[in-house]
Amino acid sequence: MPFPPAFIDEVIARNPIEDVVGQYVTLKRSGSNLFGLCPFHGEKTASFSVAPDKGMFYCFGCHKGGGVINFEMEIEGLSYGDAVRALAKRAGLEVPEDEQYQSRYRQQERLWALHKEAARFFHSCLYAPMGTSALEYARGRGMSQTTLTKFGIGYAPDSWSDLVDAMRKKGYTDQELRDSGLVTVSKKNGNLFDRFRDRLMFPIIDVRGNVIGFGGRVMDDSKPKYVNSPETLVYHKSDTVFALQIAKKSASRRFVLCEGYMDVISMQQAGIDTAVCACGTALTPGQVRIISEYADEVILSYDSDEAGQKATLRSLELFRNSPVKVGVLQIPGAKDPDEYIKKYGPERFQALLNGVGNALDFRLKRLRDQYD
Repeated sequence: MPFPPAFIDEVIARNPIEDVVGQYVTLKRSGSNLFGLCPFHGEKTASFSVAPDKGMFYCFGCHKGGGVINFEMEIEGLSYGDAVRALAKRAGLEVPEDEQYQSRYRQQERLWALHKEAARFFHSCLYAPMGTSALEYARGRGMSQTTLTKFGIGYAPDSWSDLVDAMRKKGYTDQELRDSGLVTVSKKNGNLFDRFRDRLMFPIIDVRGNVIGFGGRVMDDSKPKYVNSPETLVYHKSDTVFALQIAKKSASRRFVLCEGYMDVISMQQAGIDTAVCACGTALTPGQVRIISEYADEVILSYDSDEAGQKATLRSLELFRNSPVKVGVLQIPGAKDPDEYIKKYGPERFQALLNGVGNALDFRLKRLRDQYD
């Protein structure tokens, strides 16, 4: 019985190639890659490379290469199935050998596919006549055409069932729609309604490139400003970092942690390709752990108001036991990064980042502001 693709994805995600290879090879960083002596043939000069962002290894001497499963097969002399089982055991995963586990992974795959179709639907609505005001709003917020495409930004129509109807036509069942969190269910008669209506839509994408949820923003001053996907089989807020799938590909290991989607998008558009933000209302230990896998340094770039400063203090505590270096960005003359970039331009914002203070500087400034 073949392993479900979703299970293989999880095995690979839970076994970073640099960690697995590092059990057998002493690796040293050079740029974005790691190098060491090849374990498959004798050599005195390190020609064996590991690319963590791609999850691949390659030896320039013997030309062996591949992903983490290929490495486990080669190094331990295992079949494909046994290599997968060994890596699953290493990560504490149960191998889906029986129908129950196979069913769970098939359900995940259907939800990923459903979210991808929903993202396509929202994105197409942005360019339809119904999305004219949303497109104008996005452009008014400074989003370029490239940015709208890069982030898959869309529009949820001001309708009760446009998404439901479109997904049913694609062959998705009402149960799958309920499991996705894309709909709400009437308590009166059990009818399904679109959760997101008349909102600018931001797809939430995991590190493997799967669409797993959405954030929907109003385009006026009504409340709530954001409606987000609920917890589902594929979306766990406390372990999800918005735009990490982009930031992890950067050559830079200096991440900028913002408060919200708009700050991230504004920074990314300004050329800061490691800008990310936490999903959910506050940073969690799980998100700190995930960021620490990809970053050597994290700059906290929260709003300059009191709520933003308190969030900075909470985040500093969470990063206290992390191996990453942490800095705090003070934003003069603007309430948040998005506003600063629009006022003064990306070059001045980049200069702010380069001159960032450390955690102690931030704490001392807080004390100076509070006391005589």
